[in-house]
Amino acid sequence: MREQHIEAVLKARIEALGGLCWKLVCPGTTGVPDRICMVGGRVMFVEVKAPGEKPRPIQNLRIQQLRDQGFHVTVLDSLDGIEEVTDALSDRM
Repeated sequence: MREQHIEAVLKARIEALGGLCWKLVCPGTTGVPDRICMVGGRVMFVEVKAPGEKPRPIQNLRIQQLRDQGFHVTVLDSLDGIEEVTDALSDRM
């Protein structure tokens, strides 16, 4: 399974909840998570990886910087992990 497939399913699931799942691009800043997911006032950053892949060191740095600011960040490498994201962003939390 490819990273792009996981990302597309994540986007569709977040939008089905009535939320937004934007591709995150920050010119001049490398390593930012792939997606920012927003539902009902909740925000989560998501780094999407192919199954078994791990974030690069610069991505781990950016993830830690966001967590230090109080944001929820997750690394997603399977379709099963999408439920964790949707649960965290919905009232089921």
